[in-house]
Amino acid sequence: MPGFRLRLPPGLGWAFWLAFLLTGLVELALHSEAVMFRYRAVFAQGRAYDKLFEVERHPPQILFIGNSRTDNGIDPRAVERVWPGHVLRGFNLGLPGANAIVYHGEIRRLDERGLLGKAAIRTVVLGLDESALQEDNSLGYVSFLADRRALWDAARYRDWLGSHLRLWSYSGNLRQLREPDKALRFVEASVRSLDPVGGAAAAYSGYRAGFGAAQNAGQVAQQERAALHPPAPAVERFLWQAIDILQSRGVRVFVTLPPLRDRLSAFVDPRPEAASYRALLARLRQRGVIVLPTPTGFGPDDFVNAGHLNDRGAQRYSAELGHQLAAWKDR
Repeated sequence: MPGFRLRLPPGLGWAFWLAFLLTGLVELALHSEAVMFRYRAVFAQGRAYDKLFEVERHPPQILFIGNSRTDNGIDPRAVERVWPGHVLRGFNLGLPGANAIVYHGEIRRLDERGLLGKAAIRTVVLGLDESALQEDNSLGYVSFLADRRALWDAARYRDWLGSHLRLWSYSGNLRQLREPDKALRFVEASVRSLDPVGGAAAAYSGYRAGFGAAQNAGQVAQQERAALHPPAPAVERFLWQAIDILQSRGVRVFVTLPPLRDRLSAFVDPRPEAASYRALLARLRQRGVIVLPTPTGFGPDDFVNAGHLNDRGAQRYSAELGHQLAAWKDR
C-alpha cells in the first residue's frame, strides 16, 4: 500500500520490542536441556542434566539418589570394588540442595524413559537426611526437574507456573552472573565445552569429592538448622509418591543415613523433638523399604565440615555401603 508505514503503539519503541525479543530468547534457552547442559560449569541445573543424561545413556544397576551429602559422600566405584565378582555398575545422582520433590521428578523422568526395573535400574539407594524433607528450592531444581502434573495435583501452583516461566522462577540463580567469577565461567562455557567443578559426571560415576568445602558457614548452618524442623508434609508426600513408583516397577529401595560429624541423624536421634523423623523411618520399613545400618566410626578427619565427608570419609562410607548392599544381593 503506497505510503504505508509501520506504526508502533504509543510509548513502545524499538528498544521495547528488542528487549521483549531478548527476553523471549532467554526464556526459550531456559527450556532447552542442551543449553542448560552447556552451562553445567556455571549453574547447578546444568550439572544436574550432566548426571541425568549419563544415567539415561548408561543406566546403572544401582542408582544413588540424594542431595549434597550423597553427591560428595558416595563413590559408586568404591561400592563396585567391594561387590562380589565386581559385576556391578553404580551411579551417584546426588544433587546439592535437592529435596524429595526433586527426587520424585528424577524418578518420574527415568520411569517415563523405561529405565526402572529389571531391564535397567534394579536398585535405588536413597541417601536420606532432614533437609531432603524441607521446603528448599534455592538452586532452582524444581522449575526444571519436578513433575508438572504432580505439582498441579499437589496444588503447588506457584511451582507449576515457575516450571513454565523459568525466567521468573530461575531469576535468583541468573543473578549470580553479576559475580565476576560466575560471569567469566559463563563466557568461557559459551565458547568452549567446560566441565563442572569436580569433573564430568561420566568421569567419576557422578561422585564429586569434598563438595562441602565449597559451602560457606552460613550455608552449612542453614542445612544443620533443618534438623530441628519436622518434615514438611507437602514435601514428604513426594517422597512416598517416589517410593510408590519405584516399588511398582519392581525396583528394590534402600535408605542410607549419611554420617554426620557432630550429631546423630534425626532419623535415629532419641530426643523427643526428633520423633517425627523416627516415625517416618518406621513407616519406611513398614512399606518394605530396607533401611541400612547407620554408619559409625567416622572421626573429624573424615569430614570437610559438619555435614559433608571428605574423600577419605567417602571412600570408607562407600565401601561400607557396598558390603551392606552385597549382603542383600541374594535375599
